[in-house]
Amino acid sequence: MSCRGCEWVDRARQGRHPDFVVELPSSCVLLADEQAYPGYSIVVRKEHHEHLAALPLEQQVGLWEDVARVASALETELAPRRINYACLGNFMTHVHWHVIPRYADDPEPLHPIWVRPLEERRVALPDARRHDIIGRLRRALGR
Repeated sequence: MSCRGCEWVDRARQGRHPDFVVELPSSCVLLADEQAYPGYSIVVRKEHHEHLAALPLEQQVGLWEDVARVASALETELAPRRINYACLGNFMTHVHWHVIPRYADDPEPLHPIWVRPLEERRVALPDARRHDIIGRLRRALGR
């Protein structure tokens, strides 16, 4: 069975994922393909597992430490008004976290981003802006 999360991690480690940001102790960090929220990142657990609660607590904590580091880097580098976090697993069952910066110009500030239609969220950043955000996050994460 193919796993999208495992494929992302493999591609990131091989230098073949264009949105790869950094590898952290428990995860690989990627920019999401929904950049209507610039810096929106996906923190993907390096090893395959489908249920966060079934992981040993120390592994859950390690993954959360990576998530917190990404959020801190986003706050430092992009100055969002707020950061949202989500660990869903409905679409991609591989354990991962969404780390979503929310800005002052947010069209739906009181709702999760998923209330907006996908075509409004799935915005590609110009290459220069994408590379800038990736570079800034890498520096902020010490890599």
